[in-house]
Amino acid sequence: MNMYAVPEVAAGPNQQYWDLGLKCFTQGDNAQTALKTVWRRLPPPGDLNLLAAIVGNLYGDTFWSDEKLQMDAELLATYMNAATGINQSDCLKAANTAYRLWYGMLVRCNTSNDGLIPKTGSFTASPDVLLNGVTTLDPYDMITKWDQTTWGPAPGLKNNTYGRGQNKNLQVPIKQGEIKIYYTSNGFNQPPSSWTQLFTYDGTKQTADLVNINNQKVIRPGERSACDTSFGFEPTGSGHYCLIVCAQTEYFTNDPASISGVQWNNSSSTHWITYNGAAGWHNVNVSMTGEEPLVFYNNDDVPAKFRFVARTRNVPAGSEIAMRVADLDFAHVAEVTADDQEFVGEIEVPANYEGTLDVNFPVLPDNASISYSLVWVVDSGNPAKGGLTRLLQDGYATEDGDETLVVLGDTHFVGAQN
Repeated sequence: MNMYAVPEVAAGPNQQYWDLGLKCFTQGDNAQTALKTVWRRLPPPGDLNLLAAIVGNLYGDTFWSDEKLQMDAELLATYMNAATGINQSDCLKAANTAYRLWYGMLVRCNTSNDGLIPKTGSFTASPDVLLNGVTTLDPYDMITKWDQTTWGPAPGLKNNTYGRGQNKNLQVPIKQGEIKIYYTSNGFNQPPSSWTQLFTYDGTKQTADLVNINNQKVIRPGERSACDTSFGFEPTGSGHYCLIVCAQTEYFTNDPASISGVQWNNSSSTHWITYNGAAGWHNVNVSMTGEEPLVFYNNDDVPAKFRFVARTRNVPAGSEIAMRVADLDFAHVAEVTADDQEFVGEIEVPANYEGTLDVNFPVLPDNASISYSLVWVVDSGNPAKGGLTRLLQDGYATEDGDETLVVLGDTHFVGAQN
């Protein structure tokens, strides 16, 4: 037995109800019919949590909300209430419970993600976005080296780019797993309107199939998978870029290109990537020059207060750290005096603004790094403040007096690795 092939999850006592929900889906029944069918077959008094987990996730396209940028528990609860007659509050509890796990193809934000929603930790360091320059990878290597980050861009050349994912929590096989990959300029909170979709390396397709370690397309419960072919990424110039991997299944289309720009506000990037279990973002780069342009956006219709934070680790003492936004006359320059240090600059940004933060730092030795964060400072008079309750609850925002601080994105630079 191959030690890297995750064994199939044993069918539990409720496997028959998963199969019943899957049958409804595959024969074209809508979500309301599936809820009624499964509920009628569940033994008394019925298990609302199981019902929500089965239908709420097999019908991912029905319950994913582009407006909320997550699975819509309130909509699922409304459907459940109509199908079962159980009161709305109990249905909502079950729906919220179901959507605290990701059921289906999981693409990690970072190596600590294990299926909980929202994802925690850095949301821009996905190991499941792989870039390997002009050298190809095969699914066996990508699966056996599951926690290994592969990131070796070759500027000016056509790079082999991949995605991977794991069938997580779902008790049925995924039979139509695919990957889409997008790129955008390096920076912080780029909306989908700024993303460009990649084609496969031969230029013929916009998706690649996910296969298991044995090159089989059926991904069993718990099993890991990777692209069966690479995408071609040809970065212009020597600049750095962010890459975004989106997994699709027969249950979840997961098409960020369809999200309206009107719905994308300042906190949307964070929210979308942490509540969408099937998407991963990577912007950890090796810097050879110490001069980088980082794009940022005020996606709101009102001016915003932004805070740029630079965090240095093992950067040589005496080095100069500079952050500038030329067209807003913003400049923040400081000197490194310690092994671990933080530098902060604050700026007022016009409504609906797209800008560039030019950062300058020394060429980094191989044990050094510098990270930049964009923080949205929301004061008590900002109309957006009332809508940040969920981000506060999930730890993606903090309160500082009368201000709410929301991290909108990070980008990381490391020295050349020996």
